[in-house]
Amino acid sequence: MASKNHYQGNHTFCKTEKGYMVYPKALNIVWGNDKRFWKLPKYENDSAELIQVNWLEVTGYLDNIVEKKTSYDIEFTVSLTTDAFGWNASPVYIMAKWGGNTQWRKVNLTTGNDKKMIQKTITITKGKENADDKLCFGLYEVWNKKWKGVSKFIV
Repeated sequence: MASKNHYQGNHTFCKTEKGYMVYPKALNIVWGNDKRFWKLPKYENDSAELIQVNWLEVTGYLDNIVEKKTSYDIEFTVSLTTDAFGWNASPVYIMAKWGGNTQWRKVNLTTGNDKKMIQKTITITKGKENADDKLCFGLYEVWNKKWKGVSKFIV
């Protein structure tokens, strides 16, 4: 993320009974430092608010702290507001990579949810070809270039 318009997360996390919690302030957000597009969280566990973008890219990682489990569930929680727009023709992709193994899942945020809180999960298993303990994940919609907005993100 080379541009000053892009927000570089602080990459902090907290350990929970089930694994780890990564809050929005820890995530990298393309165009996150541009107030026309995003309202960034003030405090660690506040949500990031998308105003509008035509390139959605929110990424994060856990590095060298991953317990030696065989798999992890990565969950994004998104809340569309009543005036959300542009999501009908804009499915998002949840992607994860860990030790050479890559998983992705296509998600339509407007199917049957009536614009309430949406939780979507992807499970990643560590690949055997690479000893890298860095577990990378992200939420993307960068392909259709249509404007979409008014939502909150929690990971």
